[in-house]
Amino acid sequence: MSRVRTGCWAWGLASAAAAACALPACAQYVGRVDEAKQQAGTHLRATAILEYTGDLTKIKESRLVPIAVWDGAQYQPGGLYLAQPAPLAVLSGTQYELESSGKPEGFFDIRDAEDLAGLWVGVGSFEAPPAPKSKAPPSARNHAYEVRDTDPDKPHFAHRPADEQPGGDGAGGGPASGGKTAPAIDPDRPTLHPRAGSDSGSGSGSSGSSHPDDETERPTFHRQSNASAEVPTSQPAVDPDRPRLEYKAPVDQAKLAKPDALFGIPAEMHQMAGVSDTRSGDTFSWTFSWANADDENKMKTALEGIAQKAVAPPAATPAATKPVGAAGAHRRTHQPPTPPLPELADEDFRTYSLSFGGGATMVLTARSIKTPVKYVTIVAEPDFYGQPKVLLKQVTSDDALDVSPRYRLVDAVDTAGDGRADLIFELRGQTYRQFAIYRIAGGTATEAFLTQPTAN
Repeated sequence: MSRVRTGCWAWGLASAAAAACALPACAQYVGRVDEAKQQAGTHLRATAILEYTGDLTKIKESRLVPIAVWDGAQYQPGGLYLAQPAPLAVLSGTQYELESSGKPEGFFDIRDAEDLAGLWVGVGSFEAPPAPKSKAPPSARNHAYEVRDTDPDKPHFAHRPADEQPGGDGAGGGPASGGKTAPAIDPDRPTLHPRAGSDSGSGSGSSGSSHPDDETERPTFHRQSNASAEVPTSQPAVDPDRPRLEYKAPVDQAKLAKPDALFGIPAEMHQMAGVSDTRSGDTFSWTFSWANADDENKMKTALEGIAQKAVAPPAATPAATKPVGAAGAHRRTHQPPTPPLPELADEDFRTYSLSFGGGATMVLTARSIKTPVKYVTIVAEPDFYGQPKVLLKQVTSDDALDVSPRYRLVDAVDTAGDGRADLIFELRGQTYRQFAIYRIAGGTATEAFLTQPTAN
């Protein structure tokens, strides 16, 4: 009996193993593979930071700093990827869509690429977004339909006007003057019209006379004689196999004015993220909408308390007093008064929803007032009990910037084109700076990409 059971179990295990091997093979089939799409190359998406002075519509000085290029599998350095010698991210003719928390703010068209002390930047000009199309006024949309006597959509019987009768002019085979006695011809009846000059039929003279406008109304193709003259001869030869990001025609690029490139880090400098992608996708606003203003104020106050404790000086050690009693078994300690929490300045509190319908991700950056000045950056999410759960906390001071840079939030950007936004920080030290991409997922903050340090 045990042999029979053992054989059944062995047969069952073998069948289950065969089914398990067969199921993944069926599940992995994705349909017909398009070889043309595979040969077209991978999908690229570039992320950059536009730094400018003045107003966005009236930029004084600007530069576009490439951050990273997503190649479908990993991030590539935007300042080095496919450099010939200028990298792909700042190639002349590339267009970036500027965003503010996911909301489109316009375009930046790159005219030239410049190498500033080993840092490739793009120089161009701002282009305002297209104006929305104006809708027709209600009076025009609700205009009454005009009914004419010869309206083809009007219900009618077999009678038609004399000028619309097929063969009324003598060309349809019926007599020109005797059309009144001829029976009505079905308008849906197919007819054949021999081409003029053909050998079939009764001859070119009789067949061509019935349709004299066949040759004149026949569509023809016209080759443009000066097509090669429109190609600018001053443009250098471009590798046809080199991929491109969102690209504009050179004829439009020639009209762009080249502003001065921005040098250094002036105090009045503004930053805005931009994305260049050949695929057009849906745009989402990453700004989180609070259901109640009190909840937002509560979370901001809680993060401010965490930030104040982070930049506060370390607590003083309690001073010990003399022993009490002859044995001296107990020792009294004098507890110093708790100092007030330091005040914060330059507070920047933002709340994002990094995925469609996702929860709140809060970011607070601030600094202390007293010297040495300390900087704090906190990334947190509300927990189940409505309290902030800190995912990232970075604290530094003026005398330690070369060792621990200051984290300055730029914006939330969909850097990989997967419908999820990431946080972009500028890591600014005393003599250098970098850009970092942080992905917030699963209750953790992970550094996804970090650029090479460049001089300020």
